[in-house]
Amino acid sequence: MANKESVRLGFLLAFCFVLPKGFAEGKKVTLTGHLVDQMCGGGVREVSKAKEHSKEWDRCARSGYGIFADGRFIKFDAPSSGQAKELLEKSTREKDIQVTVEGTQDGDILTLTSIKEK
Repeated sequence: MANKESVRLGFLLAFCFVLPKGFAEGKKVTLTGHLVDQMCGGGVREVSKAKEHSKEWDRCARSGYGIFADGRFIKFDAPSSGQAKELLEKSTREKDIQVTVEGTQDGDILTLTSIKEK
């Protein structure tokens, strides 16, 4: 009887502590879309608005960056926003800045492993 209880306790601990950690890590994604700052990005609802957005955002850029892709805006985490800022500084385009990003999405936050201008 004690053996069954030990097995049950082991499964319970695995379910409570080990399994949720795997689910909380997010999912790997690759997205292609437009780079937009977070202050303005939440208001972008269509591609035409994302295309018009200029990289001279200075005041807005302090909020961080994200990507408008597949009809929605997804925020980057702070380190990923730094990668986006570096890309913008090197870009010769003033607006319609299209990028392809790879990373891990956890809820509405994206942590980048790569970002490339399209």
